[in-house]
Amino acid sequence: MNELDDLVRGRPGWRLEPMATPGSPPAWCFAPGRKIEFSVTAERDVIRLYVMESDQETVFGDVDELAVWLRTNRPEALQEPAPRLRGKSRLRKAFRWD
Repeated sequence: MNELDDLVRGRPGWRLEPMATPGSPPAWCFAPGRKIEFSVTAERDVIRLYVMESDQETVFGDVDELAVWLRTNRPEALQEPAPRLRGKSRLRKAFRWD
């Protein structure tokens, strides 16, 4: 799952959602608006992409195959991640006691 996390974490529209089924891994969901368009889970040696609108699932052997699918079918899902703030956050500075 680390490769999947590396691919989508921080990119606009992606969020990690818990699954309703106990014991199931969380799913990365692409929801650029309020509605989830598709979800992606990593299980053992496969990556599953489920498209909500068409109720279709596609299985990939690795993250590279998923990335090709995303570039071809939903390139906006691979927008560059937002820059991460470096150093101490303003909130952390606000609670400093020194």
